[in-house]
Parts: sequence; structure tokens; C-alpha cells
Amino acid sequence: MMNLRTAMRTASRTAMAAAMALAGAALAQDAPPPLLPGLSGPISYNPDPISFDLGGSKIYVTGIASGYGGFQSNSTPGVADSFADVSNAQVIIQKPEGVFQFLVQAGLYSHETLGLGYARATSYTDLTYGPVPQAWIKLAPSSSFNVQAGILPTLIGLEAPFSFQNMNIERGVLWGQEKVLTRGVQANVTMGKVSASLALTDGFFSGKFNWLSGILSYVDGPHTLSLVLGGALDRNARATFSTPPVQNNSTIFNVIYSYAGEKWLVQPYFQYARVGDLPFLGTTRADNWGVGLLAKYKIDDNWSLPVRAEYIDSKAPRATAASFLYGPGSNAFSLTVTPTYTWSRFFIRPELSYVSVSGITPGSAFGAAGMDKSQVRGRLEFGVVF
Repeated sequence: MMNLRTAMRTASRTAMAAAMALAGAALAQDAPPPLLPGLSGPISYNPDPISFDLGGSKIYVTGIASGYGGFQSNSTPGVADSFADVSNAQVIIQKPEGVFQFLVQAGLYSHETLGLGYARATSYTDLTYGPVPQAWIKLAPSSSFNVQAGILPTLIGLEAPFSFQNMNIERGVLWGQEKVLTRGVQANVTMGKVSASLALTDGFFSGKFNWLSGILSYVDGPHTLSLVLGGALDRNARATFSTPPVQNNSTIFNVIYSYAGEKWLVQPYFQYARVGDLPFLGTTRADNWGVGLLAKYKIDDNWSLPVRAEYIDSKAPRATAASFLYGPGSNAFSLTVTPTYTWSRFFIRPELSYVSVSGITPGSAFGAAGMDKSQVRGRLEFGVVF
């Protein structure tokens, strides 16, 4: 909902200006609070979403409908060279105000990651978090403290689960080491410029509540610095599509800086992960480190240019070391460009990405035989937020 602007042009118009100011204040009170899940832009929520007033509390209903198509070189077996699919078909119902709050997100989706094979939205939804990927309740007794419980987004990393939340269509190679959505309980506190969260969850959606994660952030104007740490408290042998056993048994650390200016959003970050011996896999200790830079330049009210560059390198002290990437000791570099056009609630964005890997275990990289060391992808996503 647009804010009403008033101006004091002449002394004779003082009464009219005062009336307009009062109207503007009323509109501001009716404006929706910040809605979730959080967006990094350039896609944004409807400023006048559907809402229902239930006993003095408002329930907001928003949604996203988007499709995309793409191609890639050196496709892996079972993945087509080109495709068209749904990227998001979701509705989000939430109560973001008051002592008792909640959010329910339901529908189809696909979380596509650079360097990994593509799964269609129907299959991905079924194999990962189901038709309700995010749902939680929140008790907020004050503006500075709250507790959440349910299916929550992870505290780890920089990028968010769903394509409409991110600057790029596909998530990066660093994101491939991080948990996405997780079940558990999380406490959040804010003290001036400092905020902190602590969560006990089931990690990579494993069903075992043995992951402890925390984030500490300092905000000063357009600058934000965050320290993030999370890891498994004990071993878990579960292995599924959404529960990779190496990552699910690891400890991971992030340092994330963000600058949000009028034209620029710049986010460099560092990531380190380590996993110990995993007797049930027959693997030994391994670690990896990575650096990423995400940036977005706002050209005008309709056009923006997001870019992302990343490098990740895994270390293998022994030949039996666990594999984080394309075999023990492998590494990867990625570059992604996603020019985006938005108009009203509609958006369209092409994307071109490149991934290069080395130090691979034969059969674990790209192409029919898993021997190709690079992949180029093109994507085009379009949709509407309502």
C-alpha cells in the first residue's frame, strides 16, 4: 500500500496539509508488517496483500507462481539437456504480529543447486520436505525476544531455500554444503544493534534432534556482520535425498558481511566445514573451506543485475577421507549472472552460470561418464508474486 505524502506548500494550505498528514498516518497503520519468508530482492512481496481481520489480529495470505526452463552442457545421467518446469507454486499464510504468531507455506518447489543434478518440482517436493516445507509457530512476549518451533529455515549460510527469495535462480556451490529447512525450536533475541539466535534441530531433516546452531549479528546502518556456527552433537547414520550423511554429521562456520545501500547490495562471506571419522561410511576426517561474493546493482526501478562468484576447496588428509564435493580433495569455482526485470508484481530473469571443478574422483563430476570438469547452465524464470 503506497504511503501518502504531504507537503507544506503555502501558509494558506496548513489545514489541508494537516488533514493529509492524518490520512497518511492512518494508511501507515494499515500497511502490512514485514512479511516472511525474507527476500533479498529484487523480487518483492505485494505491498497490499490479501488479509483477514480475526478478532483484532490480521492473517495475511501471499503466494508465488513461477515457472522456468533451462539447458546445461555435460548433463549427468538421468538429467535432460533441457527442460521446462514449475519453480514455485506456493501459498503462504501467516500471522506476523502479536504475542502468538505463525507461518504456513505450502505447495510445489524446486531447490536447484549449481553443480548438482536437476530434479523436477514434483519429484523434489516429494523427496525432500513435502508439500508443507515450512510451518512454525512463534511466541513473542516482547519486541526483543521470541521463540519459534516447527519446520524452520536454517541459520547457516547466506542464501535462502526458495528461488524467489534469492538474487539468483539457482543456489551456489557453498549452499550445497549447508542445511536448508530443519525441524526444531529456535530462540531469538535483539539488544540494540546486536541480535542472536540459537536453535536445536534435526539438522539436514534427519529426524534426529542433534544439531545445535547459532548466529550472532551486529547491525550498524547499512552494514551487517554475522558469525554463524552449527554442527551435529553426535553421529547419525541416516542417508536420504535431503539428508547427506557427510554434511549432516559435520560442523560448519560462516563469517558473513552485508552492505545494503540505495543501489548496491554486497555480501562477501567465508565458510568452513569439517567432519570427523564416519565408521558407518568407512570414511575418515575431512574439511573444506569456501569464499563467496554475492552482489546486486539496482539499475533503475525495473532492472537490476545480481552476480555471484564462489570458490570451495576440500581437504583430504587420507585417501579414505569423506567427500564433500566431487571426491576427496576436490574443489570447485562458480560464476553466476542473473539480470532481472520486475514490473508491478511480475518478474522475469535469465541466468547464465559456469562451474569448473578439479581434483575429482573419476565418475563423480559432469557428463555421461562423470569425467567432464565443467558445466555451463542457462535458465529463464518468470512469475508473479501475489
